[in-house]
Amino acid sequence: MDGDTLFIQLSLVIALGAAMSLLMRLLRQPLIIGHIITGIVAGPAVFNLIQDGHGFSFLSTFGVALLLFIVGLELSLKIISRLSKVVFITTFFQMSLVTAAGAAVSRYWLDFGRLESVIVGLCLAMSSTIIIVTLLQQKKELMRLFAQIAVGVLILQDLVATAGKITLSAKSTGSTPLEVGLLLGRGILCVAALYVVGKFVLPKVVKFLEASKELLLIFSIGWALGISVLFYKIGFSFEVGALLAGMSI
Repeated sequence: MDGDTLFIQLSLVIALGAAMSLLMRLLRQPLIIGHIITGIVAGPAVFNLIQDGHGFSFLSTFGVALLLFIVGLELSLKIISRLSKVVFITTFFQMSLVTAAGAAVSRYWLDFGRLESVIVGLCLAMSSTIIIVTLLQQKKELMRLFAQIAVGVLILQDLVATAGKITLSAKSTGSTPLEVGLLLGRGILCVAALYVVGKFVLPKVVKFLEASKELLLIFSIGWALGISVLFYKIGFSFEVGALLAGMSI
């Protein structure tokens, strides 16, 4: 598909999204609802405006990564670390109870297998990071205590989901426990290195770049996408990498 066709499709989707966002604003509803409706209307169920699925998939991944990077900029590592006990306890009970309930329903009512039931339960226990952080950001409540706890829970859920994905992938491909352990170890090392760089190096770099807003913008985008790719390459998601990249700055 040529560039002109993709440009036309993208323009139509953005125009439709702007109209839906305006409608949501008039109805005093969160803008994220308008974005979801835009996707439904622009998709194959209604107008089928999106023909270049690959191009739009790339743009959506790019947009989500930048959004979570911006959200990460507003998060306080000190607050989240101070609330780590609350976050861990909340995540443990929330995921344990929902997973157990979902697995029990799937196993005894829907007659799924054991592994399938556990997977269904875990899926039910997960929350949508992008929707929740977008709502908190739009309501300007991201720095409030409950929002920091919620974001901490979302980060832990993403890590659990990543660990589950790695475990299932290892089981299907025949990877050894040692290989899985090395993968998780690489993730821990990357997070530790990111913390050190963010604490001792990035403040000096940002201070040096503050004189040029254009250079600071280019550096920030490059940092966000670079860390996202790094975490993706070691087995995690783009979203987790982008969020951590913003938090490190």
